[in-house]
Amino acid sequence: MSLNTEISVIEGDPHKALAARIREGGVDHVRDIQDWLAGSALAGLVIPSTDGFLSEFAPPAERRLRWATGFRGSTGVAVVLREAAALFLDGRYAQQGLADTRGAPLSIEPATLAARRAWLAEALPKSVRLGLDPWLHSAADRAEWQSLADELGFVLDALPERLIDRLWSKDRPSTFSPMALDHPLSLAGASHAQKCATLAEHLRGKGLEALLVADPEDVSWLLNVRAADEALRTEVGDWHIVPACRSRALVEREGRVTWFVDRRQLAPALLAREKDRIAITPPDKIGEVLAATARRGPIGADLRRTPAALAAVIEANGSIRADDTVALRRWRKHAAEIEAARRAHIIDAAAVVRFMAWLARTVPAQSVTEFEAAERLEALRREYPQYKGPSMPLMSASGPSGAQPHYVPRREGCRRLNDHPIYWMDSGGQYPGATTDNTLTQVLGRPEPKHVLAHTLVLKGYVALATARFPAGIQGLRLDCIARQALWQEGMDYDHGTGHGVGAFLNIHEGPSIAPEAPVHSTAPIEPGMLITNEPGYYAADDFGVRIESHMVVVAAPQAGFAGFDTISRLPIDPKLIDSSRLNAGERRWLADYHRTVLADVGPLLDPVSLEWLSGVAAAFAAAAEGE
Repeated sequence: MSLNTEISVIEGDPHKALAARIREGGVDHVRDIQDWLAGSALAGLVIPSTDGFLSEFAPPAERRLRWATGFRGSTGVAVVLREAAALFLDGRYAQQGLADTRGAPLSIEPATLAARRAWLAEALPKSVRLGLDPWLHSAADRAEWQSLADELGFVLDALPERLIDRLWSKDRPSTFSPMALDHPLSLAGASHAQKCATLAEHLRGKGLEALLVADPEDVSWLLNVRAADEALRTEVGDWHIVPACRSRALVEREGRVTWFVDRRQLAPALLAREKDRIAITPPDKIGEVLAATARRGPIGADLRRTPAALAAVIEANGSIRADDTVALRRWRKHAAEIEAARRAHIIDAAAVVRFMAWLARTVPAQSVTEFEAAERLEALRREYPQYKGPSMPLMSASGPSGAQPHYVPRREGCRRLNDHPIYWMDSGGQYPGATTDNTLTQVLGRPEPKHVLAHTLVLKGYVALATARFPAGIQGLRLDCIARQALWQEGMDYDHGTGHGVGAFLNIHEGPSIAPEAPVHSTAPIEPGMLITNEPGYYAADDFGVRIESHMVVVAAPQAGFAGFDTISRLPIDPKLIDSSRLNAGERRWLADYHRTVLADVGPLLDPVSLEWLSGVAAAFAAAAEGE
C-alpha cells in the first residue's frame, strides 16, 4: 500500500455518471453507493465517521458517514454492500441511529468486533473485495479489518481518499482551514521547545530515529498552537469545532521538528518557530520525508491515531513501532492547565446556573422547546468575554428524547419542555486554556417515583466515584463499576462509559477513560494531574433519561501510593429529583459541602434572581445534611 494508491479494482469510471444523477433531497445516499458498487469490482465499501486526520469530530466537508447514511452522531462506521448495508454504533447512539436513518436500507448493529464479524460472515460472500480508505482508518484499525478479512475469506482493498468525495458533489461544504495561533505559555505551562526536547530525549532512550505525531491534537499540545477563535463559533444545532491545528509533525531524535502544515494557516508569530529548529513543510511532502527518515532507522507512532496510509509508507522503507507518549503526556495536565480549567468551570457554571434559574421560572409560564432552550444557554454563554465557542453540540433533551444519550435537537420537530417533567442538557464551552463538558438534569414539573428513583441511584453512583480512593495508576476499567453499584442493586444500568479525559482547550474527549470494557483508553493508568469526567446515567427507552456529569482532577490521596478525585465543576444538582431516604450520611454531607462551594464560587457572578435560586438549592442540601 503506497501513499499514491489508485483504484485498481474499478472497471471504467461509473462514478462520473452516477454523481451527475445523485438523488436530491434524500436523507441518505446508501442506494446511490450501492448503484455505484454495481458498476465496480468492489462488493462493498467501509465508510467511517473519521476524516483524513482521524478526527472524532470531522469538519463539515468531511462528514462522509453523515452524507452516506443520514446519521448525525460523532462516531460510527458503515459497511455498504451491493445488496445490504449496516451501521455500527455504540450504546450512546443506538436509538439515534434508528431515528436518523429511518427509511435508509441499512440495519443498526452494535459497535463491537463480534457484531461486525457476525454481520460480515452472513452478508459478505467469500473471496469478494471490500474497499477501505487507508487515510480514514488508523493503522491499528486497518490491522483489525485485515484480521477479519483473513478470518472470513474476503479481500481487503486499499482505496484512495477521494472515493466518496467523487459521489458527494452536490451541496458539499467548503474546505475547513482555520488559522492557527500561538497558545501562550501562561496557559500551556511548558514551552514547545521544552516539550520537544523532552520528547527527543525519550526517542534516544527508546532507540527511535523519529516520532510521527499524526494526531492534530497531539501536535497542537506539543507545539503550543490552537485554532483561531473565530473558527470556533457555530450556531446551535451545528457541529462544533475542535480548536486543534490540522497538521502533523515529525520529531527526530536530535530535536529537529518537521511540521507538515500549510504556511497560509499560520499566524505571523508562528512562522518565527523556524528559528527553533522547526521546519515548516508543505503537507504533501510528508510521504517523501517519512520514507527518507524510515531508511535511517525505526519511527515511532501512535498506531491508533496514525492513518494506515502513512504507516504503510514507513513500513515500506523501514520499521514502525507503537509509541503513544505524546498522548499520555497530554493527558497529564500541567498545573497551569488545571488552574485554567478551574477558572473556566466557574465562568461556565455562571451561565448554566442562570439558564437553570431561567428554566425554573419560564417553563411553568410559557412554551419552551428543546431547541429554544439550547439557544438560550448559548446566548447566555456568549455574554461572557472569555467564551470562545461550544465544545460540543448542545444536547437538549426532554422526556423520551432524553432516552438517547447523545440527542441533539433540531429547530423543527423537537419536543416542548412543558410536556414532560424530566429535562437534561449536556453542553460545554471553550475558554482560554480549558474545555468544559457538563450535564445537568432538572425537574420542570411533577416527577414520577420512577424518575426520582433513577436520578437518586445515578446520584449515588456519581458521589461514590467522586469520593473514591484507589491505587495511583489503576486502570480506568477497574473504577467503572463504582458508579454503577446503586443502579445494579435495582437491576438498572447504562450503556456507555462513566468517564473520559478532557482536553485543555482541545477536544472534550481524550484519554484515559473509565469504562466497563477494555478498549485502549480504559486500560490506560489513572494518574494525578489528569482531568476526567464523572457521568453515570440511566435511560428508559422511549420514556426518559437522566445523567449527571462533572469534571474531576485526579489528585494524590493522603495515603502514600493512592489517589482520588477533586470535583472542579460547579453545577448544582436538582434536590427535587432526590429521594434523601436512599442517601447515607456521608453522601448527604458531601452534597451539602459541594453545593456550599458552588454557591461561594459562582454566586458572585450571578444576578440577584439567579443567586436566589441557587441559594435555595444549596439550602436544601444543607438542610438534608443537618437532618441526620
